Amino acid sequence: MTSDLYSHLTEVFSRIIQYHQYDAYVKFEEISTLVKKTHMNFCDPKRDSELNAQMNGSGAEASARMAWINSSRDLLNEVHQSMQRQRVNKLDCVVPCLDEEADMLEWAGISFGQDFTYKLSKSLKKLAVMSGASSLRFCGKIFGTKKDYWIVSGFLNHVEEPNQDKQIEVRGSGVNACVYWVTDNILNDWIQLPECKAEYVCFARLIKHVLTGELNA
Repeated sequence: MTSDLYSHLTEVFSRIIQYHQYDAYVKFEEISTLVKKTHMNFCDPKRDSELNAQMNGSGAEASARMAWINSSRDLLNEVHQSMQRQRVNKLDCVVPCLDEEADMLEWAGISFGQDFTYKLSKSLKKLAVMSGASSLRFCGKIFGTKKDYWIVSGFLNHVEEPNQDKQIEVRGSGVNACVYWVTDNILNDWIQLPECKAEYVCFARLIKHVLTGELNA
C-alpha cells in the first residue's frame, strides 16, 4: 500500500499518543522507521522516463492537469478576448479590495488562502469586464455535495428588454435590487442568475435539502 506524507505522520502521531506519551521525543525516529517498513511501499525510479511517466499519469489525468494549468495561467495573466479588448481602458466598476476583506475574514477564522484570494480577485475583474457591471461584491461560498457555489452580487446600469411577466419586479427594486452571478469554478465564466420571482422566495423557504453545486441539476 502506497502512503503519502500526511498518512505517514498521522500513523506516527497516532502510535505516539497511544503507546509513547512520555518518551515521544526519544522514540520518534524509531516509530517513524517502523511505520515506513510496515506501510510505505514505493520504488525509486531508475530512469527519468519512469519518473516522467509517474508524474504524467494517465492521458485523461494529464489532459485535465494541463487544462487546469492553462486556465490558471490565462486567468492570472488576464488573457481573455473581452479583457484583452478593454485592458487599455479604465475599468468603470467598483470592486472591493479582496485582500482587505480576506484579512477581516481571517480574523474571524475564515480563510480561502492567499493564492485562492488572488485568483478570486482576478476572476472578479474578468466578470466586471464581461458583464459591464457598475459595482461588484463577493457574497460568499455555498458548500454543495458535489461542487461548491461562489456567489457575487452587483449592479448593472444598462436596462434589458422589459419582462412581460408581471410577477417579476423591475431590476434595481425589491428582490431584484441586485444582480447575482454564480460559478462552481472561478477559472470558468460566471453565470448570471435570472430575475427572482415571489414564488421562488416561497419555494426557497421550503427547501431543506443540501445543494449539489451543479447548476444544470
